[in-house]
Amino acid sequence: MMLARGSEYGMADDDSRQRVEAWTKSRSGEFAPYAAAGAREGVAFAKEFARAPGQFDHLNDPTWLRERFTAAHGDQAVAG
Repeated sequence: MMLARGSEYGMADDDSRQRVEAWTKSRSGEFAPYAAAGAREGVAFAKEFARAPGQFDHLNDPTWLRERFTAAHGDQAVAG
């Protein structure tokens, strides 16, 4: 999750924090559990690989993201 690493796009740190918090606590909506899980996993990933550009760049790779998410949550989570 790019926001977890910091404000690279001119967003205030407090705004970034509030968005991440909202996503990690998602409770309503059809895919809320998956949104919250993905956000928490994104924060953990960002903390682990913040200083490893080769790994961190995966956050811009939709194929890699889908494979990682479906490995953790099953294909139904992204198929709807």
